[in-house]
Amino acid sequence: MPIFGSLTVDPKSHKQPRVKALAKEAVAIEKVETLTFTFEVKAQPSFALVPPALHPSLPSYCSLKVRKHYDSPVGAFTIAELCMNARASSIYTGFCLGAFTDNAKAAEWLRDAYGAPVETADKVTLVKRHYGIEARVEKGGEIILDGLLSMPGFISGSDVLYTPNLNYAEVDGALKLVPEEFEYAIKDAKRGVATFRALNLAAFGGAAAFPTNHLPATFTASSLSYMEVRYVLDPGVPAFMGATKVA
Repeated sequence: MPIFGSLTVDPKSHKQPRVKALAKEAVAIEKVETLTFTFEVKAQPSFALVPPALHPSLPSYCSLKVRKHYDSPVGAFTIAELCMNARASSIYTGFCLGAFTDNAKAAEWLRDAYGAPVETADKVTLVKRHYGIEARVEKGGEIILDGLLSMPGFISGSDVLYTPNLNYAEVDGALKLVPEEFEYAIKDAKRGVATFRALNLAAFGGAAAFPTNHLPATFTASSLSYMEVRYVLDPGVPAFMGATKVA
């Protein structure tokens, strides 16, 4: 028997971003660095974080991705995203619970074109040190994330997979899941031990995600393209029934 998410699909229950115009063309960025923390979470509470269109993963796990863009049409920016890993029918994806960026124009672009639930923060950084790679998010005097990939070792870029995000947003007056898809070419990849000095999942919208097991972290340097939106999903029905192609 397949398992479906149990998030309540109700415009009064959540404050969703409102898409102004779905992305119609790809945006290519030449230099991007990505640090990804992955950790298992308690299954039953996490099912309520995922809408009924999706199958929660078993074991249940989250990905916390911090991407540093050295340039873009809206300038350089760094973004930290928390996603619950799931499947839309047979497609692996990450349901984005929340995100922070240090660039207000980037937040506006990602909300307007992809419905990303992204807020601006005082500081979102990804820094390479001699002992590892650090990620940090600060807002309103609070340290939301202070994480480290230590003891990095080189791995093949083919060992790293980035799944598309699904963003819960309002599109033309209706609640939809909007895919935020990527194409990328990894030039350098490392893996190491993940440690946290601060991790406030509730600030990312993941209060019900209770970490149980931290997995190795990965770091990549790559080129990256944010792709055009090809379809949207009805969040309240299984993905194979609720997909609508975008003209």
